[in-house]
Amino acid sequence: MDARITKPEFDSAIPSCASTLSSAEAVRLEATRLRDEAIGRWIRKAASSLFRAVVEYPRRRRVYEELATLSDRELADIGLNRGDISHVFEDEFRARERLAANAPAKARPANAA
Repeated sequence: MDARITKPEFDSAIPSCASTLSSAEAVRLEATRLRDEAIGRWIRKAASSLFRAVVEYPRRRRVYEELATLSDRELADIGLNRGDISHVFEDEFRARERLAANAPAKARPANAA
C-alpha cells in the first residue's frame, strides 16, 4: 500500500490548510520581491556613485591643484588655510562653509568677512 497522498486528496481532506499554505507562499514571494528590489536599488546607487566619482575626479583634482598653488594670503582671502585644502570636497566642510556664508556679519570670523 502506498502511504503517499496526492495534492487533490490533501486539498479535499484539509481545505483550510491549503489556503494557509497558498497565503504563506504569497507572503514569501512578496518578501522575496521586496528583497530583490532593495538589492537592485543598492546596486544602482553604488554603480551611480562610482560613475559620478570617476567622472568628477579630473575636476576635483584640478580645483585641488589650483588651491594648492595659491599663496597663504590668497587662501586667507577666500577663508581657507593650507589644512582646509584637503577637506574642501567633504560634505561636512561644505555644510560648515554654507552656514558661515549665511551667518550675520557680526557672527562671522574676522578672516571670512
